[in-house]
Amino acid sequence: MIPARLIRTVPKAPNVEVEQFWNTARVLHPTWDLVTFRDPIDPVAFPITSPHWDRCTSGAQFAGLIRLEALHHLGGCYIDGDVELHQALDPLRTCSAFAAWEDERVVPDAVLGAEAGHPAIAACLDLALTRLYSESTDWHDGAGAWSTGPGVTTTILPGRTDVLLLPPQSFYPYSYTERHRRHEDHRAPFTFGAHHWAGSWLGGIV
Repeated sequence: MIPARLIRTVPKAPNVEVEQFWNTARVLHPTWDLVTFRDPIDPVAFPITSPHWDRCTSGAQFAGLIRLEALHHLGGCYIDGDVELHQALDPLRTCSAFAAWEDERVVPDAVLGAEAGHPAIAACLDLALTRLYSESTDWHDGAGAWSTGPGVTTTILPGRTDVLLLPPQSFYPYSYTERHRRHEDHRAPFTFGAHHWAGSWLGGIV
């Protein structure tokens, strides 16, 4: 069972909207443990990835490593700072791990849940670190974010029997190409929240 824990990683000074979304998450999960990893991140808490942080080419790539290792050690539900939750995630805790499709091709890492030490998250960590040292340009679009983030989760999570993959409407009710729809009312019985594609970590290396 996934622990009752919400995890996020944020830049040193997240914007007002990010904090509003976190406060909403807090209200929806009054008994959960809420964990924030804020830049600058203590490398001691991340023994698996911290020796490789100097390979990161962007904050987004760095954040991809942090979320995976945090989930690996702690277990819980990770949400990006630009995810606005509409209902509590308690129903998802009964599986050992979950994520959601963005569309028919991609499983992003903006929302992930897992028990501590889950083999799927361990496999994501291994692949992310391998790709940090790859010379292939395939892993470096989006300032390297793909290599440690959605490129990893899209490769590892589909087809596994130990990971629940939810439909896009669960967390991605609109596409990154449809940002004009961000202010629509995306709440529905089967929608846990909405990822708003803010890209707060894309501006540089931590």
